[in-house]
Amino acid sequence: MSSEFFARNFGRANSQGRDKAESMISVIIPTPDDDPVLLETLAALVAGIADGILRDAVIVGPSSNRIDEMAEAAGAVRHISEGTTAQMIAAAAEVARAEFCLVMAAGSVPIGAWTDALAEGVNRLIEPNDAGLLALTSRAGLGHAVKAGLINQMSLWTGRPDPRHGILAARKTLMTGANRFRFIRLDAGVSDRRVHRSSP
Repeated sequence: MSSEFFARNFGRANSQGRDKAESMISVIIPTPDDDPVLLETLAALVAGIADGILRDAVIVGPSSNRIDEMAEAAGAVRHISEGTTAQMIAAAAEVARAEFCLVMAAGSVPIGAWTDALAEGVNRLIEPNDAGLLALTSRAGLGHAVKAGLINQMSLWTGRPDPRHGILAARKTLMTGANRFRFIRLDAGVSDRRVHRSSP
């Protein structure tokens, strides 16, 4: 990943790809700790910048010199905030620039045709509590597949996201501290790189 690529592209509208500014999305990445796995998430977002889907990124969490350095290198906004995940997301939504936001955990990586799924998902969010769900994908093995399936189904039933999910929602909704949604499953998913890194 080239940090210069992020610095040139995050924080301004990309003239390539989709040309409707209203379709562009801000990324919010809560960072409750200073795990460098954040870099994997940032690297995976390059496709969204190049395709004109992602407008800016806000990395939010407690003060951390390491996270400060990663945010600066990526050209992302660094916002200091503590509290619950919902409170951190609400604080980041206040400074995000786009009408819709994609919330991704540090270490989560979007997979599949995710840029298309986000572009289509924006048009499917009608009510304020509607949110698009990028479901958790499983690792190899029946046990992991069952676990991921249960996590996804539980969120669809309850409307409460798992921290590993990717969530597409209106910025105004996130600003309220909302933590329960009417989920619409999008045609893409997320891979949890924290899990993958810890695997033998």
